[in-house]
Amino acid sequence: MGSNEDVMITVEPGVNGGSFMVRGTAVLTNVPANIMVTRSTDGSVFVGATATSSSSHHVFNLGILRVHRLVCLFRFKIWWMIPCFGASGGDIPKETQMLLLEIRNDQETSIQGTDNNYYVLILPVLDGQFRTTLQGTPDNELQFCIESGDPDVQITKINEPVFVNSGNNPFKLIRNSIKILEKHMGTFKHIDNKQKPEHVDWFGWNTWDAFYYNVGPQGIQDGLENFSNGGCPPKFLTIDEGWQNIFPSYEENTTGELARLLNFEENAKFKGSSLGNNLRDFIKSIKQKYGLNITNNCRYVYMWHALVGYWGGVLPESEMMKNYNPKIQPVVQSPGNLSHVVCSTLDNMQEMGIGLIDPSKIRNFYKDYHSYQASCGVDGVKVDVQNVLELLGAGYGGRVSLTRQYLGALEDSVIENLKANNLICSMSLNTDFLYSAKKAAAARATEDFMPNEPTFQTLHVAAAAFNSLLIGEIVVPDWDMFYSDHVTAEFHGAARALSGSAVYVSDKPGSHGFDIIKKLVLPDGSILRARYAGRPTRDCLFNDPVTDGKSLLKIWNLNKLSGVIGVFNCQRAGIWPPVKGSIYTPVPGSGTLITGSVSAGDVDALEEVVGGNWRGHCAVYAYLSGSLKTMLKDAKFEVALEHLKCEVFTVSPIRAFGEDLRFAPIGLLDMYNSGGALEAINSENNLSENKIMVTIRGCGRFGTYSNMKPKSCTVNMKDEKFIYYPRDGLVTLEIQGACNSKEIVFVY
Repeated sequence: MGSNEDVMITVEPGVNGGSFMVRGTAVLTNVPANIMVTRSTDGSVFVGATATSSSSHHVFNLGILRVHRLVCLFRFKIWWMIPCFGASGGDIPKETQMLLLEIRNDQETSIQGTDNNYYVLILPVLDGQFRTTLQGTPDNELQFCIESGDPDVQITKINEPVFVNSGNNPFKLIRNSIKILEKHMGTFKHIDNKQKPEHVDWFGWNTWDAFYYNVGPQGIQDGLENFSNGGCPPKFLTIDEGWQNIFPSYEENTTGELARLLNFEENAKFKGSSLGNNLRDFIKSIKQKYGLNITNNCRYVYMWHALVGYWGGVLPESEMMKNYNPKIQPVVQSPGNLSHVVCSTLDNMQEMGIGLIDPSKIRNFYKDYHSYQASCGVDGVKVDVQNVLELLGAGYGGRVSLTRQYLGALEDSVIENLKANNLICSMSLNTDFLYSAKKAAAARATEDFMPNEPTFQTLHVAAAAFNSLLIGEIVVPDWDMFYSDHVTAEFHGAARALSGSAVYVSDKPGSHGFDIIKKLVLPDGSILRARYAGRPTRDCLFNDPVTDGKSLLKIWNLNKLSGVIGVFNCQRAGIWPPVKGSIYTPVPGSGTLITGSVSAGDVDALEEVVGGNWRGHCAVYAYLSGSLKTMLKDAKFEVALEHLKCEVFTVSPIRAFGEDLRFAPIGLLDMYNSGGALEAINSENNLSENKIMVTIRGCGRFGTYSNMKPKSCTVNMKDEKFIYYPRDGLVTLEIQGACNSKEIVFVY
C-alpha cells in the first residue's frame, strides 16, 4: 500500500443523482442544485454554492447528513472550541470549524478501526474575504454559513468555502488535508514549516493564577525563590495580565469597566520598587539572580498583552496612542456566536466599543511596543483576546481582512524586535486565525485552567486533546497552565506530558507539588516534550469521554524511539459546555470505576520509530503501577480507573538483535513521558558479543526491556551497576550527573 495508505482513492467526491458521493457511499442526500463541486488535489474537493442575491452573510444547505458516527469541533464561545459527538446533521452545532465522519462500508461489521471504516473530513475554510462555518438543522440538514463581517463586502457566488477529503487513517487524513490547504490557499503554514518558539522545551511559570491582576515584582521574586528552593527553577516566566498602564487603572476600576491601554510602559507596581526602578531593572535582576539567563542562553521572560492593546483596545485620547490613529469601533456579533455561550466581557465591549488602531498603523504600533519590551529584556509575548477582531470588521473589508493585517504585523514584529518566534497566541481559536497564521507557531488549545471550578478539570483535558486534532497541524497547541499543588495535579500533569506542548504551572508562591513537577521536568529545567500534538486514539475519536458515562479518554503521542499513551477517566465530573459555577450531580447509582481496553497499536504511527527489523512485538511500561509487559501490537489489555485518575503507558517496539536477543528501551522510569528521554539506539555485534548502545538525555532511574540478562553495562564508558528482573525482563540502573546526553552500552 506504500507509506501513504490514503492514496487508494480512485474517484474524488462529487454529486451524483442528488447525492454527495464519497468512495461509492452517499454521505449527503437531497443535495440542492445550487451546490457546486471543484476538484482539488489527491482526491479532495472544494464545495461551493450560488445564492439568488448578494449579501455579506449567507447560509447554504448541503443536503441531509446521516452517518455511522461523527465528531465536530465547534466554538461554544467566541474565544474557545470544544468537541461534540453524534451521527447526523442535527447533532452539528453552529460555529463548527471541523467535522470528521466515520463511514462504515459494511453495516454488519461491528469491529472498530478495521478496513471497513473510512473517514471523511469536512473543513469550512476562508475563501477570499469570507469565513465559513458548518451547522446542522433539526431536519438533519448540513449547512454552511459564510460571512464577511462587513456589510459592504458582499457576494452571490462562492467557490471554495468548504474542503472535503477522505482517507483510511483519520490522523493522516487531517494532516494531508491541512498540507493540501497550505499549498492551495497560501495564507498559512503547516506547523512543520514554522520556527517553534524557544519556550516550548522548558519548564515555565505563569503569574496569572498565582496573583491575577495583583501581579508585582515582590510576588514574582517570592515565587522564583520558592521554585528555586524546591529544586525546580522555571526556565521561562510569563508575566501575565496586570502589569500594563491602562485607563481606568487596575486600582480605580472597581466596577469591571472596560479598560483601554494608555501607553507602552509598565504600571506603578513595577516602578520604584525595592527590586528596581522599572521593568528593565526588575527583569535584569531576576535573570541574574535566578539563572534565567545562564546556560546556553535558554532563559526567557514573556509579557502578556491583548492583540488590540488591552481588552478595550487603546485609549484614543492618550497622547502616545494618537500616533496610531485609533478610533472607537462598534462591536457587531455574528449570529453564530449569539447562539452559544455569550461571554460577559462582550456585554462591556458591545456597550463601549473597542479603541481600534488604524490597520494602516498597526505595524508601527507593534514595532514600538515590542521594541520597548525588548529594551526591558523581554524575550517573548503572550498575545490574548485575538478573536475580538472578528467583531470589528465593518468598514475594514471584513473580519478576515482585518485579522490578516493585524496578525501579519504581529508575527513580523515579534521576530524582528524580539529576535525569535516567541509568540503564544490566546483566545484565537477561530478559523480566521488558523488559516492566516503564517508564522505564529504556538496557540492556546482550550479555555483557561480554572483551579476553583471543579467541573472544568476533565473538560479541560478532553477539549485540549480533541482540539489538537485540528490546531495541532497548524501550531503547537498550548494546553495552558495548571496548579502543581491541586487535587487534579497528577491528572493535569500527566496530560501535559502527553500534550507535545509547553509545560508550565501557575502556582501561588509556597503552594507547590514539586513531586509532580519533577515527573515532568529534568533538573536542568528542560522537559521531555513528545514529537506531535497529543490527540485522542482512533477508537476514542467518536466517544464522548466526559458525559457518556462509560468511555475512558486515551491520548497518544510519539517520541524518537517509542510511543506513549495516557488513559484518563474524565467522566462524572462535569458536562459540556464549561459554565462557571456549575455543580455536577452524578447520575444516581452510577459507579466511579470505568474500564477500557488499551493496545500498543493505539499509538497510531508507531512504525515511524522502528527500523525494518520489527516483528510487531512491544514492551509496555505502566508509569504509575511500575509494571512491564510484552505483547503483540494489536493485543488488548484492560485498564480500570477511578474518577479523575489516569495511567501513562510507554510503548517501546521490541527490536531483534541477532537470533536470540530482544531489546526495547523504556527511558527514565520516574518521568511521566519516560521515552521522551531516549535519543538514539545502535548496535555492534561480532562472534563473541553483542553491544547495544542507547543515547539518553537526563538523569534518574533508567529502564529497558531485555529478554536476556546483560553481561555488563557502562554509562559514558564507566562501569555501572544494574538490576535485572528475569520475571518481566526489566533492567534498571541509576543515571547520575548532569542532564546532557549520555551513552549507555549493554554488553551481551
